[in-house]
Amino acid sequence: MNILIVEDEINAYEYLRSTLKKIDPATTVLAHLDSVEDTVNWLHQNDHPDIIFMDIQLADGLCFEIFNYVKVQSPIIFTTAFDQYAIEAFKVNSIDYLLKPIIPEDLRKAIEKYKSQQVAHEINYSQQIQSAFSSLNRQKKHRCLVKRGNHFEFIEVSDIAYVHSENSITFLHTFDGKRHLYNNTVEGLMKNLDETLFFQISRHQIVNINAVQKIHPYFNQRLKLELNLATDLEFLVSRSKLTPFKDWIDL
Repeated sequence: MNILIVEDEINAYEYLRSTLKKIDPATTVLAHLDSVEDTVNWLHQNDHPDIIFMDIQLADGLCFEIFNYVKVQSPIIFTTAFDQYAIEAFKVNSIDYLLKPIIPEDLRKAIEKYKSQQVAHEINYSQQIQSAFSSLNRQKKHRCLVKRGNHFEFIEVSDIAYVHSENSITFLHTFDGKRHLYNNTVEGLMKNLDETLFFQISRHQIVNINAVQKIHPYFNQRLKLELNLATDLEFLVSRSKLTPFKDWIDL
C-alpha cells in the first residue's frame, strides 16, 4: 500500500509512519510533505498514492487550498484537531479522519475501512473531497498558485497590480513588473478576490485599487485608467461597469 503523508510536525510524521508500519509492514511511504505548495507540486508530478494522510494546518496554510489546484484521485484520511463543523463534513462525504493524538487502534480501523470500501465498490474520492470543502473554502483568496518552469509556486494576492487576459490566457501582473501565467479565467478569479481591493473593469481586466494612479474621461462615456507601474496595455472601464466602478473608487 503506497501512502503519502502531508504533515508539518516532524514528531507527528515519525509517529504516524512507524505506527503504519506496525499495522501493515508492507506499507510504503512515498513522500513526506509539510506544505500546501510542496504537496501541489508533488501531486502534479507523481502518480497519486493509494491513500493520503493529511494534516489540516500545514506550514504555509490550510490543506483545503490543495484541492483548488489539483484534482486529488486518492482517498484522504485526515489527521486533525479541527473544529466539529469540518469533522461533520468529512463524515457526510465518507472521508475518514483521526483526531490527534492518534490512537493506533483508530488508525488500524481507518485502514480497514479503506480496504473494505475498495473491495465493495469504486468511490469517486475526488468528487467527495471537492464537495466536502466547497462550504469550508469560501473565504477570499490570499494567494494564487502560478506555474514557473516545471513547478508551481505561490504569489500573494496583495502583490497583484492587475490581471489581463488575451487569447483566452490569463496573466497576473505584479507590482514588481513580473508576469505570471494563471490557470483560471478573469471572471473566475474575480469571484474569489477581495472586492474592496480589486475591480473587474472589463471582460479581460481586473485592477488593484493600489495600482490606480489617475483616472481620465474617455470617449463614449468611458473612463481610462493610468496605473502607477509601467505597462503598454490600455485600461478602459466599460460602460456597463461605470457606475459600480465609481462607487468602488469612491468618486
